[in-house]
Formats: sequence, structure tokens, C-alpha cells
Amino acid sequence: MSKGRCKQMAELCLGTVQLGQKYGINNQIGRQPTHEEAFGIIQAAIDSGIEYIDTASVYGEAEELLGRFGIGNYPVKVITKLYIRDPADINNIKKLVYSSLQKLKMDCVDGCLLHNAADMYNDAIMQQMTEVKESGMVNHIGVSIYEPEDAVYAAKLKEIDYIQIPYNVFDQRLDHKVFFHLTKENGKTVFARSAFLQGLLLSDEKNIPLPEAADSIKLFRAIIEKYHISPQQAAFYFSYTHSNIDYVVFGVDTKEQLLNNLAMVNDLNGDFMKCRQELASSFKDMPREIITPSLWNILKKI
Repeated sequence: MSKGRCKQMAELCLGTVQLGQKYGINNQIGRQPTHEEAFGIIQAAIDSGIEYIDTASVYGEAEELLGRFGIGNYPVKVITKLYIRDPADINNIKKLVYSSLQKLKMDCVDGCLLHNAADMYNDAIMQQMTEVKESGMVNHIGVSIYEPEDAVYAAKLKEIDYIQIPYNVFDQRLDHKVFFHLTKENGKTVFARSAFLQGLLLSDEKNIPLPEAADSIKLFRAIIEKYHISPQQAAFYFSYTHSNIDYVVFGVDTKEQLLNNLAMVNDLNGDFMKCRQELASSFKDMPREIITPSLWNILKKI
């Protein structure tokens, strides 16, 4: 993807959680894509010039799926994430990384992130992550975070190269912290996920799956309608036009959704920035129960 249209735009990274398991509050096909459908999505992403693919050991069969596709044979960078469940694994980081590489059928990945931000406070884990990087199994190490305090800590940590954050119209917490200043100052690469807030921002006003968000969704719709912008465009552009976000991680359920997202990039124009300013001021302080998917009781029923 090219940034030629605007200096202050992110690049794109395809997320694969939807390909490895059923995911999201607004899953449009009601199921996990078939292997054939997933391969079509991955191929279309590569053909479009998407530079990164994001996966994780806990994304169902996503790593194995990418391995069967032969992702290592394509000029695309892969980032995976480690989830340390067993205390015994604290001293076996290299083994966990090797397991992911086997599933991916790769000798090396561009990035390996800690899936649990708490792990970056463990000196033994960070030492082993550094050793894995030095061994050549990964090119960059990093962390996926959920809370602003962890993001700020990660931005200060010299070992960290990549930081993945939640960021969207409803979750602007990091705009009001020192985080983005630190990442720029310390040369960190920022990946922003959850642009659509697991599909919540795309909800129809008449069928909002999270009752607590009903008023916010209605206000969101009212604002973007004034600018003749669709929910998909507004949610996507909000992250994509952030000057300090390097890559937007987005997932899709179908190849059609992927192509639509790519088309939105090409349709972006300067008029959106007025809309962005209004969205930023309207949703700068949202309740945790709306911006934190792990608190959504409805997801327990999916």
C-alpha cells in the first residue's frame, strides 16, 4: 500500500483472528470462514500489497492455516503473539516461539509479541524474548496491550520494538496520554487494532447487540450522516488517519469485506478530517464497559 495520498496515514496489516475462529459481536457470515475462503482472503491481501499479517498462538487454527497456505513463500511480514498460560513456560519462551514457527512453516517471523502485557514486567521473560530475537527466530519483539498504563510502560522499554494497541472512535484513551509522544521519541512501531471495535461500530441502530452502547452508536451515526460517510468509512478512517499510528490491523470475514476496505483507502479525501474532529471530541471519554470487549456479557453467548 502507498502513503502517497497523505503523509499522515497508516499502512495496513491483515488480522487473522476471524480466519482461525468465529469472532466478533457483529460477525456478518455467522461462522468462521472455510479454509478455501480464508486462503482467498489471504491471497487477495498479498496481491493488494498489504505488508503485514498479524496472528497469534491463541487464534484458533490461524497459525496452522497460514502455514498450510504457505505464507513463508510470499513477500509479506508475519507477526505472531505468545500467550504464556503455564508458569513453567516462563522459562521456555524459545520453545513457544519454535512451536509457532512450526505451525507457520517458517524459520523466522518479522515480529513476536507478548499477548499478555503483564509478561513484559517479568525480567526473565523479557530476557528470553531478547535472546529469541538475537537467535534470528524473530526480527522484532513487542507486546499487545489493553490498558493505557501498560502502553506507556511499553513505550519506555528499550527492548520493545512493536506495540499493538486498541484504538477506535470510542477508545481514544491513548490520545490523552504521553504514549504517542514516547513512541515517536523512542522509535517504536505502533499497530492499532479494533478499528471497528469487534464490529460494534458497524451495528445497525435498530439492532445494537450491546445495549449499553445504544446511545453512543446513535450519536455516532448522527455525526457521520452529516458528512455523508458510512459507519465502515468513519470507523476505518479514524484509525487510518492518525498521524502516530504506523499500521492499522483489521480483520475480515469475507474477501468482499477485504476488497471493500481496500477501496475505502482509495476513496479517502480531506473532507473526513472535519468529521474526525467532531468524532474525537464527542467520544473522548467512553465507559470501560463499552470500549472493553472482555466486559461484554453478550460475547459469552456467541
